[in-house]
Amino acid sequence: MPVDLRHFRSFVVVAEEGHIGRAGERLFITQPALSRQMQQLEREVGAALLVRTAHGVDLTEAGAELLVRARIALEAAEDALAIGRLEEPRGALALGLPLAGGRERWFELVQAYRVRYPAVDVHARQAMTEDLQDQLLAGELDGVIGLAPSRRPSLTYTHVRDEPLSVWLHAAHPLAACGELELSDLEGVAVTLVGGSGGERSGYNAAVRALFAEARVEPEFVATDELFPARAGHDPDYLGISGRHDFPPQVMSVPLVPRRTFAFEFVQRAGVSRAAVRAFAPFAAAHLDASCTEDIGAA
Repeated sequence: MPVDLRHFRSFVVVAEEGHIGRAGERLFITQPALSRQMQQLEREVGAALLVRTAHGVDLTEAGAELLVRARIALEAAEDALAIGRLEEPRGALALGLPLAGGRERWFELVQAYRVRYPAVDVHARQAMTEDLQDQLLAGELDGVIGLAPSRRPSLTYTHVRDEPLSVWLHAAHPLAACGELELSDLEGVAVTLVGGSGGERSGYNAAVRALFAEARVEPEFVATDELFPARAGHDPDYLGISGRHDFPPQVMSVPLVPRRTFAFEFVQRAGVSRAAVRAFAPFAAAHLDASCTEDIGAA
């Protein structure tokens, strides 16, 4: 039997499940039939793709490489089949959302997109922007919204929204009583940056440093091993530069003047043209703009 897109779809599901039996249930085919498909695919590729483990199956090096290419092939095929209905995105959309910006905002955006395009099955996950870009390059995600993301080769970036920045600080911080703050007010002040594994390569951290460098202000940058702002509210000396965020209750915002912004951008792999991916950035930009206008009107 010749290898076709069905084999690629089955292989992707097996890779995602890590188990032939569970993948078969998801695909509504028997385990022996699915095993035969994987054997046919391995013969055609000329290399072992899966290795059995005590808990299921893992990908070989060739399998990991094929997974990326199989997803690209399936995306291209799905987009080609939708050529007569480009305004009707459909299929799966694996979406990465940042920790910055507030969980409720992203929940509302995903829900609105699902209502507008009910034939798209959206699966969303939240993480640091740089970790999401890693997952995008690995083929685990179709698109990512990131705040001031670092630029990566083979990825494209579409502006979605300019996010106003504020100074966020603990209510017990000496500057908490200020009605507004300029960057010059933070000369020598401890400013916490994004932490965790992505801290050193964070585009957000680089943007914060550049913000102060352009203003010729030298704060004391503070690194942390934890994901920002995991424990911001527990340190009376905490102060950071950020847009809207899910901060603890004891962290308050002070307007930063003059107004400054960082950009939220939609990131995708270069050359990906699936309708569901293509429709997301303009939809997100329009939705977030409308939401911001409503918030201003309510205020």
